[in-house]
Amino acid sequence: MIGRFRGFALVVPVVLAGVIAGSGVSAFDAKQVGQLHDTNKCPRCDLGEAKLKDLDLQGADLARADLVDADLKGTNLSGADLSGADLRRADLEKSTLTNANFVGANGAGVDMEKSIADGIDLSGADFRNADIGESSLVSALLVEADLGGVDLKRADLTGADMREARLERANLERANMRGVNLSQADLTRAELDRADLTGADLSSAVLKNAQFKRANLSGANLTEADLSGAVLKHANLSGANLEGVRGLKARQLEDACGDEKTRLPDDDFVLANCR
Repeated sequence: MIGRFRGFALVVPVVLAGVIAGSGVSAFDAKQVGQLHDTNKCPRCDLGEAKLKDLDLQGADLARADLVDADLKGTNLSGADLSGADLRRADLEKSTLTNANFVGANGAGVDMEKSIADGIDLSGADFRNADIGESSLVSALLVEADLGGVDLKRADLTGADMREARLERANLERANMRGVNLSQADLTRAELDRADLTGADLSSAVLKNAQFKRANLSGANLTEADLSGAVLKHANLSGANLEGVRGLKARQLEDACGDEKTRLPDDDFVLANCR
């Protein structure tokens, strides 16, 4: 098992332009918003519901900050430290999160749709039911992240490290997952129809009742994976390794295809050749 995540690092400065607008009662602390403006650092600050839209917050130190329901739409948080931050229901749509640190953060219900988050570190984070559809998470770190019910439809997860991640009922339809590491991940009832999993590592993953209709699993490593009830209709298993898989029935492969390099569990399984 991979060790649990402890401790959170500090990161660097930022330019903050034009923060709060409007009136009425707000959850955020105005003085701490000013601190972020003046020092580019606001760890553990109360910024819930703060209006931080379309700002340049590159390298900001927001470790363990309260950003519940904050508006960060379109904001640049490249290289920022949000480790341990509370981002529940925050709006990060179309934001830039390249190489940002979200280790151990709580982002349940966050909106990150259409964001650029290549190299983001979400290890150990709770992003259940988040909307991350159509986002770019190339080479992202999501080790042991809780992504149950997350929407990653059409997301680019090329080369992402998702070992031991929880992805129960996640929507990964048409996602680019080439070379992703999902070893020991839980994808129970996940939707992966038409996903590209070429060269992916799914060894020892839980794939119970997962949907792989027309998915590309060419060269994928499925050794010791649990495929109980998984739907593989028209899935491409060319060059895939299914040795030692659990729960797989011959009928599940009736509409799938492979090639001479596909490694099946035993001689009782038959697979049509892909055309």
